Amino acid sequence: MTRYFQLRDDVTIRGRWHLSDVLLPTGAEPLFDAGEPVRDSGPLRGTVSHTGSVLDFTLTSFNVPIATSSLAHAVSNIASSDLQCLPVEIAGQAGMMVLNAVRVVRCIDETRSEFVKWTKHDHRADLAGQYRQVTKLVLATDAIPADAHFFRVEGWLVALIVSEAVKEAMERVGCLGAKFLELPT
Repeated sequence: MTRYFQLRDDVTIRGRWHLSDVLLPTGAEPLFDAGEPVRDSGPLRGTVSHTGSVLDFTLTSFNVPIATSSLAHAVSNIASSDLQCLPVEIAGQAGMMVLNAVRVVRCIDETRSEFVKWTKHDHRADLAGQYRQVTKLVLATDAIPADAHFFRVEGWLVALIVSEAVKEAMERVGCLGAKFLELPT
């Protein structure tokens, strides 16, 4: 059975850089957490909120995955249909890529996960029925297509999931900054 991991940013690394966001040439922020390809982005620019050591992998403040080109290539070799790799210029650092997950999978096992959903009585009644918070994410692996290797979770798009094959490829190339949380299935 395939194992899956939530891909996170290892914020415990001392002296590391922190990235705030990725911007289009117009200054607008593309939606890299919507699970859709970004079209005609033009040259992307990342902003650094705290200078420090450059990492192989990091998430911006808005959950956009950024990786070195070698790491992006390793992920793309396995998950090419799940992924859009876009070059991004970050403080003169060459060879950095946005890893835009273009696949979204409905796979939360609601019987074993722990979550809160928005209600019509909350200050965001327009989100009623959607996940407000997921404190324990359990995947329904039978709902995950066999060819899904790099995806976001429908209803909880902040969760970025990778297969065991992607995790192992990232570790082989070097993925300083990546943290893998194995998810129960």
